[in-house]
Amino acid sequence: MRIVLCKGQFMGPISGADETLVTYATELRREGYSPSVLLMYPHTRSDPYAARLRHAGVPIFSIASPSMRMILKAGRSAKTSLAKYWSFPQDSIRHNARRITSTIADSYFARCYEYFDSCGADVVHVLTPDLSALTMINAGYTAGLPVLYQELGIPYHPPGYESYYDHFARVLPLCSEVAALSPRLVNVCRSISHFPRSVSMIPITSEDLSNGYTFQRRPSEHVTFGFAARIEILKGAHDLIEAFAAAAQNGTPLRLQIAGAGSQKRRLAARTRTLGISRQCDFIGTYLTPDQRSAFMQSLDALVLPSLTEGTPNSIIEAMAHGLPVVAAATGGIPDVVTEETGLLVPPGNRDALAEALIVLATNPALRARMGRAARARYEQFWSPRAVIPVLLRAYERIRRPGSSASGISAR
Repeated sequence: MRIVLCKGQFMGPISGADETLVTYATELRREGYSPSVLLMYPHTRSDPYAARLRHAGVPIFSIASPSMRMILKAGRSAKTSLAKYWSFPQDSIRHNARRITSTIADSYFARCYEYFDSCGADVVHVLTPDLSALTMINAGYTAGLPVLYQELGIPYHPPGYESYYDHFARVLPLCSEVAALSPRLVNVCRSISHFPRSVSMIPITSEDLSNGYTFQRRPSEHVTFGFAARIEILKGAHDLIEAFAAAAQNGTPLRLQIAGAGSQKRRLAARTRTLGISRQCDFIGTYLTPDQRSAFMQSLDALVLPSLTEGTPNSIIEAMAHGLPVVAAATGGIPDVVTEETGLLVPPGNRDALAEALIVLATNPALRARMGRAARARYEQFWSPRAVIPVLLRAYERIRRPGSSASGISAR
């Protein structure tokens, strides 16, 4: 079965959508299928996601020239500068930026169509709602290929991104199938008029890099919590620092490992100094490879992700694969993943509840161990490649063209 997985561009580092696409492609290739990746805008030579695809033997194609990638990067920088130094309304800046980006993406429709018309694909799988994806859906449909669109977040979230879905309304009917990541997110999509009532569910997955790891934490004088996401307000980074400072006053020696990059990193670091916890907080930067990610997870006693809005975060699935309990905000699809057996859920934005949850895990090693074992078992059942790839293949089988190269789910 020949599958083209499509996305506008790689947005890393620590991009959940990029991680999902690369993991799907890698696991499909490992199972003997023929995936390829199509980007609207080419990746850089050093992009870690592209390196992983090359290592797995998955070919990568792009529509636009490298110069266009640089133009878009310069445009994003200009938008950030305008927002930071000038008093233009944020909505106006976003509207104009998206209008320009939409015009650029539309200009590549013919090239996208030519690629799909000649690539011999059985299925086109488009991930995440950006304006490039809109063009790719339209081009794939026009070329007569079945298109699966997978929503990787919560429609109309985060605030300020509603216009993406207003544009998407005109191409969603062109898709053979639309999928979301969890039961709650399926219901959200079904409740929105732009989405079909027949939204299916395809979970994300995480490559299992445990390599026989026994999930027994080494004895340490500290309890180490970890955060792995973009360091932004919507990821709850500031809430985490305030809650961690409050939990640290309980008397249990705590550490916090923060993996990622983002606009709030400097402010967050400054706040740790003000709160007197800077020596307990390590900003380790961004991990770029699965091995680095696994090493980070194995250094933790629990993962914390207090996001204000989320779909299904990759970092939670990765933590569960490593036998870690999770503290997370009860938002989006997270309650479908984290149960009372595998972690603690708190209301988004509630710093007091978050601090209390940290204290509960920090002071109860037996609870951490029990939740960690349950998290690993739940990962194996629902989010391991062994569980997810058959679900993905059944979706492809439902929509593939009659008479195409695939003949049944076992076709290669």
